[in-house]
Amino acid sequence: MTTDTLAVESVMQVIKTRRTVRDFTEQEIPDSVLSTVLDAAIWAPNHRMTEPWRFYVLKKGGEARQSIADLTHVWTLENTPNKNQAQSSADAVRNELLNSPALIYVYSLLGPSDEIAEENYSATSCAVQNLMLAAHAHGLGVGWSTGKPTRHPELGRVLGAESDSRIVGCLYIGYPTELPESRRLNVSDVTRWL
Repeated sequence: MTTDTLAVESVMQVIKTRRTVRDFTEQEIPDSVLSTVLDAAIWAPNHRMTEPWRFYVLKKGGEARQSIADLTHVWTLENTPNKNQAQSSADAVRNELLNSPALIYVYSLLGPSDEIAEENYSATSCAVQNLMLAAHAHGLGVGWSTGKPTRHPELGRVLGAESDSRIVGCLYIGYPTELPESRRLNVSDVTRWL
């Protein structure tokens, strides 16, 4: 097998230009594009071929999204330490959940042991990375939240998530208004060759 230099450069370009995005245009995302990025997600590596990922796509304007936004609003009101900021914080998170062009919750199945549960969680995180890279290749941005939108104890029940699963995150998806800039340490600063 020969190395296709153009393919390698394209993959590296997608990896290096992907950014976390939470500020989107109003443009709708076709279901076919969301299906494509979800298909990329399920090709993540997973030890034992457990395929532990589960995705919950909440349609904009749908009843499920409204329910999740309301739950998150309540959780934020009750759990914001600075009560002077609780209302504005709760309103902001609810609005973001309701207005994101696409919203996907991701869960990972636990498995029969702690070891397998950890492997499954890692595999599902890889699936999210695949999804984010595929989304970026389609001109989309993704914001991966593990904060307020994932905290309400009734979230899994409302989504219909399996009881033997663990939340991995809430993904806000849309066409970005702009791509933030970023930088990384040089690979030699974080690598030891032994």
